[in-house]
Amino acid sequence: MLKTKMTLPVILILLAFTVTPCRLGAADSKQKETQHVIKIEAQQIVINQPSATEQKKGIEKKMTDKLTVDEKKEKGLDVIWGGLRRLWDQVVLWWGKQRMAIAILFVGLLLTMGVIAILDAIFVRVIVNHFAARTETKFDDMVVAAVRPPLKLFVFSIGLLCSAVPLLRNLQPDYFELALRIIAALAATSVAVGCYRLITPLDYFMTNLASRTESRLDDLLVALFRKVIKVTLVIVAILFIGQSILGLNITALVAGAGICGLAIAFASKDAIANVFGSVTIILDRPFMVGDRIKLGDVNGTVEHVGFRSTRLRTLDGCLVTVPNNMMATGAIENFSARPYIKFTSNLGVTYDTPPEKVEKAMAILHEIFDNHTGQKEDLPPRIFFNSFNDCSLNILVITWFHPGDFVQANTWMSGCNLEILRRFNAEGIDFAFPTSTTYLAGDTSRPLEVSIKQ
Repeated sequence: MLKTKMTLPVILILLAFTVTPCRLGAADSKQKETQHVIKIEAQQIVINQPSATEQKKGIEKKMTDKLTVDEKKEKGLDVIWGGLRRLWDQVVLWWGKQRMAIAILFVGLLLTMGVIAILDAIFVRVIVNHFAARTETKFDDMVVAAVRPPLKLFVFSIGLLCSAVPLLRNLQPDYFELALRIIAALAATSVAVGCYRLITPLDYFMTNLASRTESRLDDLLVALFRKVIKVTLVIVAILFIGQSILGLNITALVAGAGICGLAIAFASKDAIANVFGSVTIILDRPFMVGDRIKLGDVNGTVEHVGFRSTRLRTLDGCLVTVPNNMMATGAIENFSARPYIKFTSNLGVTYDTPPEKVEKAMAILHEIFDNHTGQKEDLPPRIFFNSFNDCSLNILVITWFHPGDFVQANTWMSGCNLEILRRFNAEGIDFAFPTSTTYLAGDTSRPLEVSIKQ
C-alpha cells in the first residue's frame, strides 16, 4: 500500500517532464517554419516580375474602366438633355394653351404704359404748368413733385392687375391668390410712398410757420414732428401690407420687437429720459435759444437745444453740454425772462454823523432814485434807515430797473453810485468803514502797572 502511494506522484512528475519538451520543440519548429516562409515570400517579391500576359490583362482592365467612366458621362449628359427637352416641351405646351392670355397681358402692359404717358402729360400741362407754376410759393410745386412718381406706380399696378387676371386664373388657387396679393401690395406700396414723400412739403410748410416766430424751439418741434411722422408711417405701412395684404404673421414679429424694445429701453433709459426731457423743454418752454440761464453751478447763454442735450456758453467762453434730463428736472433761473433787475444797496455812514445829516443823506438818495429811468409805478424805490451796525449807521436802498437788461441796468446803477459819492462828499457825510475803539477804565483795586523785562 505504501509503494502504491509513492509510485503515483512519481509517475505524474515524469509525465509532466515528458510532455513539456514535446510542446517546446513543436513551438520551436513552428517558429522556424514561419521564419522560413517569410524569407521565401520576401525573395518572391524581390525577384519575381509580372509576366506579359498579366501586363496585357492590366492594360485591358484600365481601358475597360475608362470606357465605363465615359459611358457614365454620356448617360449623365443624356439625362440632362432629356430634362431640358421635357422642360421645353412643357413650355411649348403651356404657350399653346395660354397664348391668348399672354397676348392680353402684353397688350395690357402696352396700353398701361400709354395711359401713364397720357396722364403724366395732362398732369404736367394742367396741374404743373397751369396752377403750380403761377403761384409764388414752393409748397404746391413740392406737392406735385412728391405725388407724381407714386401716381405712375399706382396706375401701373392697376393696369398690371387687369392685364394679368386671364393668365393668373389658369394657375393653382394658392399661386393665383399669391400673385393677386403681390400686385395689391405693389399698389399699397405706391400709396405709402406717396404719403411718405408728402412729408417733405408738409415739413416745408411748418418750417415757414415756425420761422415767423422769434423762438427757435418751434424749429426743434417741427424736426421732432417730422421724424415721428416718418417712423410712424413706415411702421404702419409695413404692418398693413405684411399682415393685411400679404397675409404674413406679423404678430410674432411685433411681440419679438416689443421684447427687444423693452430690453433696449432698460439699457438706454438715460437716453430715453433725455429725449423726454427735450419734449418737456419744447412744451413748457422754460427758456429760448439765446437766453441767459443758470442751472446749478452753470451760468451761460443757450446756444443749441437738441434731442439729447442743451449747449450753454458760459461768461468765461466755455461751452457746457447739459443733458436734457437735468434741464427738465432741475431748477432753471432764466435771467433773460425777468422783467426787471432788483438792486439792494446798504450805505453805512459813521457813528458820529448827526441825525440831521442822516436825514440829509436820505433826502439826497430820494432825489437821485425817485422817478428814475426804468422805473415802474408799482415798484418805486424804497429807502430806509434800517439798522445800527457794528461800525456804521446803515441806510437801505432798494430799486428796480426795467427792463431786465443786465448791461443797461448796471450802466444806470453805475451813474447813480457816482452821483451819491459826489453829493455825500459835498455835504460832508462820511462813509463808514470797519473800525474799532478801545476804552480804558481805571480800577482802584487793580492799579495799572507797566514793566519792561530785560
